[in-house]
Amino acid sequence: MIKALSVAGLQTDGTPFKKPSIHLEEAIREISHGHLTWIECVVDNIVSDTPTVLQNLGITMDPSVLLSGYVSSYEDKEDTLGLMLPFVITSANKTQTSPLLIFLKKDLVVTIHDDYGGKITRLYNYSGTLLRKLPKEPEQWADRQTILLARIIDELSETNFSILRLIVERAEQFEIDLAGSRQVTRDIPLELSDMKTSLLTFLNAVWATYDTVHNLKYGDAEMVSDDEPILAKFEVILGRLDRQIQMSENVMQMVATGVNVIQTEVTNKVTILIIWWTVAGTAELVPNTIATVFGLLPGHEQFFPWIISTIVVSAGLATVVAYLYVRRFFGGTLSMNKLRNLRKRLIRFH
Repeated sequence: MIKALSVAGLQTDGTPFKKPSIHLEEAIREISHGHLTWIECVVDNIVSDTPTVLQNLGITMDPSVLLSGYVSSYEDKEDTLGLMLPFVITSANKTQTSPLLIFLKKDLVVTIHDDYGGKITRLYNYSGTLLRKLPKEPEQWADRQTILLARIIDELSETNFSILRLIVERAEQFEIDLAGSRQVTRDIPLELSDMKTSLLTFLNAVWATYDTVHNLKYGDAEMVSDDEPILAKFEVILGRLDRQIQMSENVMQMVATGVNVIQTEVTNKVTILIIWWTVAGTAELVPNTIATVFGLLPGHEQFFPWIISTIVVSAGLATVVAYLYVRRFFGGTLSMNKLRNLRKRLIRFH
């Protein structure tokens, strides 16, 4: 079912026009009235509704060819160019992708997506300003629709990049919660798995978008301009996507490093606890042995005050000796400052 359909474009005199929320039949009539028409379509089910939209618009390309691709796809049929690019969406700590289908014919650009493509709908709201800057000459039809296509792809890549910020905020909050004094019952392995899956989903989407834009720039499609200054817009998009890939890989390393630091700190806390219990147990062996020996002597009750004094002194001396030995073994004090300094050095290193 078509949930919303809007049309924008350039009339024959070069004047921009925009008709939001119209029926498909009216959109079909607008196609032949201008130099360029952009049809922005929101559907309920992109798999079942797209063939109906394309059939009414006279586009013969089978959308299943694009939808069968992994995350993104590129299909050139000379008089029709089809693209599938991924929207990255996140909800309830889960990240997934939703397809955006773009079809190009001469003087016609069609975008089809579901409710997750809100940014493209907002771009349509400012289409008047965008279309006003496009070339007006009839022979520049390829330049016009190529510039519009580049702007749509750029909007999609910027929308996806905002998802990375949300993933980073989630990772930072997770680290703060684990390192804080207040702990809540949580499934840490599951949260770590979801976080890494989100990063991998984003990274796969950006890589897929990069490959499709690369094919678009160097594929020499009939529906795309051959003008180098216009094709350079795709080079700019490729540069931004490359930076997004690098940043997402850095975030992946930061998450892995943060997890390792937290695990190291927890392990060190447990180790220190074990060491203190070892010191206490070792120190008590001496007075316990002395008390056992005195207990074997006949008439030891009459020496009770002297025995108690000996046991107390030996316990104190044994505790001091055990503590000094362990402190010398570690080369410093057994305090949590050492662990905090270790964590700071690791974070600064990365």
